[in-house]
Amino acid sequence: MLAGIGWAMWAAWQLRRSGAPIRSGVAAAVLVEEGPFRFGRNPMALGLTVSLLGLSAMLGSAFVAVAAFAFAAYMHIVRIPQEEAQLRGTFGGWYSDYTATVRRWL
Repeated sequence: MLAGIGWAMWAAWQLRRSGAPIRSGVAAAVLVEEGPFRFGRNPMALGLTVSLLGLSAMLGSAFVAVAAFAFAAYMHIVRIPQEEAQLRGTFGGWYSDYTATVRRWL
């Protein structure tokens, strides 16, 4: 659980440090490729999913595990494609090059 929280916090810190918005849905003026963004394009979503799975293991709760998978599915199917379309529109080929070399999750 702590590893997931740490990963998400590292990503948030990297966004803040570069001047990129942390809130989802806010137009980005900077494409961040450093820190955890070198390993996956959505480290905050990954960190939150891992932390939920850790919480599920800690509590022995199948409900929290289902919530983690539901969150990951929502992000993968709905939210991330919206963000990727926005980033592709803003950064064009630069973002396409980034997506060709860095996986969506890890």
